[in-house]
Amino acid sequence: MPKSCGAPHCSNAAGQARPPARRLSFYKFPLRDTARLRRWLAQMRRDNWLPTRHHHLCSDHFEPSCFQYRWGVRYLRPDAVPTIF
Repeated sequence: MPKSCGAPHCSNAAGQARPPARRLSFYKFPLRDTARLRRWLAQMRRDNWLPTRHHHLCSDHFEPSCFQYRWGVRYLRPDAVPTIF
């Protein structure tokens, strides 16, 4: 099953053609960090929905400051919370 974004009204999925400057990446929900997961769900306005280990959120929902780069690879910062919906 291909990755797709779990945000409401977002149709982004892995494999979609995009310009290199708008590269799309997917991040798993922080299921083991309850406090951070609550912040993610509150930002998404999905308080009564629980993601599973198969759900992802795409990079379009994070500010540029939420990412760090190492060896040319983009990583989500450990304290990042999605804010763009």
